[in-house]
Amino acid sequence: MKTHTIGQSQWSRDDLLNALEEFSRIYENRPIQDNEGGMKAAQMFYAWFVAKSLQPKTIIESGIWYGQSTWMFEQAAPDADLFCIDPATYYKKGYTSGKAKYFKKDFTKIDWSHINPKTTFCFFDDHQNALQRMIHCAQLGFQHLMFEDNYPPGKGDCYSLKKAFHASETRTLLPGLAIRDYCENLIDVYQEFPPIISPEMNRWGEPWSTYDVDEPLTTEIQNEFQSIYAEESENYTWVNYVKLKEFEKNKHCIQLSDLKKKFDWSSMV
Repeated sequence: MKTHTIGQSQWSRDDLLNALEEFSRIYENRPIQDNEGGMKAAQMFYAWFVAKSLQPKTIIESGIWYGQSTWMFEQAAPDADLFCIDPATYYKKGYTSGKAKYFKKDFTKIDWSHINPKTTFCFFDDHQNALQRMIHCAQLGFQHLMFEDNYPPGKGDCYSLKKAFHASETRTLLPGLAIRDYCENLIDVYQEFPPIISPEMNRWGEPWSTYDVDEPLTTEIQNEFQSIYAEESENYTWVNYVKLKEFEKNKHCIQLSDLKKKFDWSSMV
Protein backbone atom coordinates (compact mmCIF):
# COMPACT_ATOMS: atom_id res chain seq x y z
CA MET A 1 0.00 0.00 0.00
CA LYS A 2 1.32 3.44 -0.89
CA THR A 3 2.18 6.00 1.75
CA HIS A 4 0.16 9.09 2.57
CA THR A 5 1.06 12.17 0.55
CA ILE A 6 0.00 15.81 0.48
CA GLY A 7 0.57 18.15 -2.43
CA GLN A 8 3.00 17.68 -5.28
CA SER A 9 6.58 16.62 -4.63
CA GLN A 10 9.25 18.60 -6.44
CA TRP A 11 11.42 15.49 -6.83
CA SER A 12 10.75 12.51 -9.07
CA ARG A 13 11.98 8.96 -8.61
CA ASP A 14 14.41 9.57 -11.46
CA ASP A 15 15.83 12.56 -9.58
CA LEU A 16 16.49 10.30 -6.60
CA LEU A 17 17.93 7.46 -8.67
CA ASN A 18 20.26 9.79 -10.53
CA ALA A 19 21.71 11.11 -7.26
CA LEU A 20 22.53 7.72 -5.69
CA GLU A 21 25.98 7.40 -7.23
CA GLU A 22 27.08 10.91 -6.27
CA PHE A 23 26.11 10.38 -2.65
CA SER A 24 27.76 6.95 -2.48
CA ARG A 25 31.08 8.53 -3.52
CA ILE A 26 30.73 11.18 -0.83
CA TYR A 27 29.68 8.56 1.73
CA GLU A 28 32.88 6.60 1.11
CA ASN A 29 34.76 9.46 2.78
CA ARG A 30 32.54 9.69 5.86
CA PRO A 31 34.49 10.38 9.07
CA ILE A 32 32.72 7.64 11.06
CA GLN A 33 32.75 4.27 9.33
CA ASP A 34 30.44 2.53 11.81
CA ASN A 35 27.70 4.94 12.87
CA GLU A 36 25.69 2.38 14.83
CA GLY A 37 22.80 4.07 16.61
CA GLY A 38 22.82 6.96 14.15
CA MET A 39 21.90 7.49 10.53
CA LYS A 40 23.32 5.27 7.84
CA ALA A 41 23.07 5.35 4.05
CA ALA A 42 19.37 4.41 3.93
CA GLN A 43 18.36 7.63 5.72
CA MET A 44 21.36 9.88 5.18
CA PHE A 45 21.02 9.83 1.40
CA TYR A 46 17.63 11.53 1.61
CA ALA A 47 18.76 14.14 4.14
CA TRP A 48 21.73 14.94 1.88
CA PHE A 49 19.54 15.01 -1.23
CA VAL A 50 16.99 17.44 0.22
CA ALA A 51 19.64 19.75 1.70
CA LYS A 52 21.56 19.74 -1.58
CA SER A 53 18.39 20.51 -3.53
CA LEU A 54 17.15 23.28 -1.25
CA GLN A 55 20.56 24.91 -0.62
CA PRO A 56 19.25 26.60 2.54
CA LYS A 57 21.09 29.48 4.15
CA THR A 58 20.58 27.88 7.55
CA ILE A 59 20.33 24.25 8.69
CA ILE A 60 19.02 23.38 12.14
CA GLU A 61 19.90 19.82 13.09
CA SER A 62 18.17 18.49 16.19
CA GLY A 63 19.80 15.20 17.22
CA ILE A 64 23.36 14.74 15.98
CA TRP A 65 24.66 11.59 17.71
CA TYR A 66 28.37 11.29 16.80
CA GLY A 67 28.25 14.06 14.21
CA GLN A 68 28.15 12.09 10.97
CA SER A 69 25.05 13.92 9.77
CA THR A 70 26.65 17.29 10.53
CA TRP A 71 29.51 16.35 8.23
CA MET A 72 26.99 15.24 5.61
CA PHE A 73 25.14 18.56 5.70
CA GLU A 74 28.45 20.35 5.18
CA GLN A 75 28.92 18.35 1.98
CA ALA A 76 25.36 19.02 0.81
CA ALA A 77 25.17 22.75 1.56
CA PRO A 78 28.69 24.07 2.25
CA ASP A 79 27.56 27.70 2.50
CA ALA A 80 24.81 27.10 5.06
CA ASP A 81 25.07 28.17 8.68
CA LEU A 82 24.78 25.12 10.93
CA PHE A 83 23.03 24.97 14.30
CA CYS A 84 23.39 21.55 15.95
CA ILE A 85 21.36 20.45 18.96
CA ASP A 86 21.87 17.47 21.25
CA PRO A 87 21.65 17.12 25.06
CA ALA A 88 24.47 14.56 24.90
CA THR A 89 27.91 15.41 23.53
CA TYR A 90 28.80 12.17 21.76
CA TYR A 91 29.89 14.26 18.78
CA LYS A 92 32.99 15.26 20.74
CA LYS A 93 34.13 11.66 20.28
CA GLY A 94 33.18 11.66 16.60
CA TYR A 95 32.94 14.62 14.24
CA THR A 96 32.80 18.24 15.38
CA SER A 97 32.33 21.00 12.84
CA GLY A 98 34.37 24.16 13.15
CA LYS A 99 31.59 26.18 11.51
CA ALA A 100 28.63 24.85 13.51
CA LYS A 101 27.15 26.34 16.65
CA TYR A 102 26.23 23.69 19.23
CA PHE A 103 23.38 23.69 21.75
CA LYS A 104 22.37 21.34 24.56
CA LYS A 105 18.95 22.97 25.04
CA ASP A 106 15.84 21.67 23.33
CA PHE A 107 14.89 23.05 19.92
CA THR A 108 11.82 24.76 21.44
CA LYS A 109 13.92 26.56 24.09
CA ILE A 110 16.26 28.33 21.65
CA ASP A 111 15.69 31.83 20.29
CA TRP A 112 15.58 31.59 16.49
CA SER A 113 14.51 35.18 15.84
CA HIS A 114 17.88 36.06 14.27
CA ILE A 115 17.53 33.71 11.30
CA ASN A 116 15.31 33.84 8.22
CA PRO A 117 12.72 31.04 8.58
CA LYS A 118 11.99 30.93 4.85
CA THR A 119 15.60 30.01 3.99
CA THR A 120 16.03 27.51 6.84
CA PHE A 121 15.91 23.70 6.72
CA CYS A 122 15.02 21.96 9.99
CA PHE A 123 16.14 18.34 10.32
CA PHE A 124 14.85 16.29 13.24
CA ASP A 125 16.49 13.07 14.38
CA ASP A 126 15.76 13.58 18.07
CA HIS A 127 13.05 11.01 18.85
CA GLN A 128 10.60 13.69 19.98
CA ASN A 129 6.92 14.22 19.18
CA ALA A 130 6.84 15.22 15.50
CA LEU A 131 3.43 16.90 15.82
CA GLN A 132 4.71 19.20 18.56
CA ARG A 133 7.84 19.93 16.55
CA MET A 134 5.81 20.75 13.45
CA ILE A 135 3.42 23.08 15.28
CA HIS A 136 6.34 24.95 16.84
CA CYS A 137 7.98 25.28 13.42
CA ALA A 138 4.74 26.64 11.96
CA GLN A 139 4.54 29.25 14.69
CA LEU A 140 8.09 30.39 13.91
CA GLY A 141 7.49 30.51 10.17
CA PHE A 142 9.80 27.61 9.25
CA GLN A 143 8.61 25.82 6.13
CA HIS A 144 11.14 23.11 5.21
CA LEU A 145 11.26 20.19 7.66
CA MET A 146 12.44 16.61 7.68
CA PHE A 147 11.77 13.89 10.25
CA GLU A 148 14.03 10.86 10.32
CA ASP A 149 12.16 8.96 13.06
CA ASN A 150 8.96 8.56 11.03
CA TYR A 151 7.88 5.23 12.48
CA PRO A 152 4.62 3.40 11.67
CA PRO A 153 1.91 2.75 14.29
CA GLY A 154 3.05 0.53 17.14
CA LYS A 155 6.74 1.05 16.45
CA GLY A 156 9.42 3.46 17.55
CA ASP A 157 9.78 5.56 20.68
CA CYS A 158 8.06 8.77 19.58
CA TYR A 159 4.94 10.10 17.89
CA SER A 160 5.49 10.48 14.14
CA LEU A 161 3.58 12.10 11.30
CA LYS A 162 3.21 8.64 9.77
CA LYS A 163 1.23 7.70 12.88
CA ALA A 164 -0.76 10.93 12.69
CA PHE A 165 -1.93 10.16 9.16
CA HIS A 166 -2.74 6.49 9.79
CA ALA A 167 -6.37 5.39 9.79
CA SER A 168 -5.99 4.09 13.35
CA GLU A 169 -5.36 7.61 14.68
CA THR A 170 -8.73 8.79 15.97
CA ARG A 171 -7.68 11.33 18.61
CA THR A 172 -8.55 15.00 18.44
CA LEU A 173 -6.45 17.99 19.45
CA LEU A 174 -9.57 19.92 20.37
CA PRO A 175 -13.24 18.90 20.23
CA GLY A 176 -14.09 18.34 16.58
CA LEU A 177 -10.49 18.86 15.41
CA ALA A 178 -8.91 15.55 14.39
CA ILE A 179 -5.12 15.35 14.45
CA ARG A 180 -5.07 14.24 10.82
CA ASP A 181 -7.23 17.16 9.66
CA TYR A 182 -5.15 19.66 11.59
CA CYS A 183 -1.96 18.37 9.97
CA GLU A 184 -3.56 18.59 6.53
CA ASN A 185 -4.32 22.26 7.18
CA LEU A 186 -0.73 23.09 8.15
CA ILE A 187 1.10 21.15 5.44
CA ASP A 188 1.61 22.15 1.83
CA VAL A 189 3.72 19.10 0.85
CA TYR A 190 4.20 15.81 2.70
CA GLN A 191 6.30 13.10 1.13
CA GLU A 192 7.68 9.85 2.53
CA PHE A 193 10.75 8.74 0.65
CA PRO A 194 10.84 5.11 -0.52
CA PRO A 195 13.41 2.51 0.51
CA ILE A 196 16.41 2.62 -1.79
CA ILE A 197 16.68 -1.17 -1.82
CA SER A 198 14.36 -3.19 0.39
CA PRO A 199 15.44 -6.49 1.94
CA GLU A 200 12.97 -9.32 2.47
CA MET A 201 12.19 -8.15 6.01
CA ASN A 202 12.07 -4.76 7.71
CA ARG A 203 14.08 -3.82 10.80
CA TRP A 204 11.61 -5.68 13.04
CA GLY A 205 11.78 -8.94 11.08
CA GLU A 206 8.41 -8.41 9.41
CA PRO A 207 7.51 -8.41 5.70
CA TRP A 208 7.77 -4.98 4.07
CA SER A 209 4.06 -5.11 3.27
CA THR A 210 3.23 -4.97 7.00
CA TYR A 211 3.26 -1.16 6.89
CA ASP A 212 2.45 1.36 4.17
CA VAL A 213 5.56 1.80 2.06
CA ASP A 214 6.27 2.87 -1.51
CA GLU A 215 8.13 0.70 -3.99
CA PRO A 216 11.92 0.80 -3.54
CA LEU A 217 13.98 2.85 -5.96
CA THR A 218 15.63 -0.32 -7.19
CA THR A 219 15.06 -4.03 -6.56
CA GLU A 220 18.58 -5.31 -7.14
CA ILE A 221 22.20 -4.20 -7.08
CA GLN A 222 23.06 -3.24 -10.63
CA ASN A 223 26.21 -1.23 -9.93
CA GLU A 224 28.99 -1.45 -7.37
CA PHE A 225 28.13 1.92 -5.84
CA GLN A 226 24.71 0.57 -4.82
CA SER A 227 26.19 -2.05 -2.48
CA ILE A 228 26.34 0.30 0.52
CA TYR A 229 22.61 0.94 0.20
CA ALA A 230 21.92 -2.79 0.23
CA GLU A 231 24.19 -3.36 3.24
CA GLU A 232 22.44 -0.69 5.30
CA SER A 233 18.91 -1.04 3.91
CA GLU A 234 17.43 -2.37 7.16
CA ASN A 235 17.92 1.07 8.74
CA TYR A 236 15.14 2.62 6.64
CA THR A 237 12.70 4.65 8.77
CA TRP A 238 10.14 6.13 6.33
CA VAL A 239 12.09 9.40 6.42
CA ASN A 240 9.92 12.27 5.18
CA TYR A 241 10.02 15.79 3.81
CA VAL A 242 7.48 18.34 4.99
CA LYS A 243 6.84 21.76 3.50
CA LEU A 244 4.56 23.85 5.66
CA LYS A 245 2.21 26.45 4.28
CA GLU A 246 3.41 30.04 4.43
CA PHE A 247 3.09 31.66 7.83
CA GLU A 248 0.40 34.07 6.63
CA LYS A 249 -1.75 31.06 5.72
CA ASN A 250 -1.12 29.38 9.09
CA LYS A 251 -2.49 32.10 11.33
CA HIS A 252 -5.06 29.62 12.62
CA CYS A 253 -2.20 27.54 14.04
CA ILE A 254 -3.02 26.60 17.62
CA GLN A 255 -0.54 27.78 20.23
CA LEU A 256 1.25 24.87 21.86
CA SER A 257 0.84 26.55 25.23
CA ASP A 258 -2.94 26.43 24.76
CA LEU A 259 -2.90 22.80 23.64
CA LYS A 260 -0.85 21.74 26.66
CA LYS A 261 -3.77 22.75 28.83
CA LYS A 262 -6.24 20.65 26.85
CA PHE A 263 -4.33 17.75 25.36
CA ASP A 264 -2.30 15.00 27.01
CA TRP A 265 0.91 14.97 24.95
CA SER A 266 2.47 12.39 27.27
CA SER A 267 0.05 9.75 25.93
CA MET A 268 1.39 10.03 22.38
CA VAL A 269 3.94 7.42 21.26
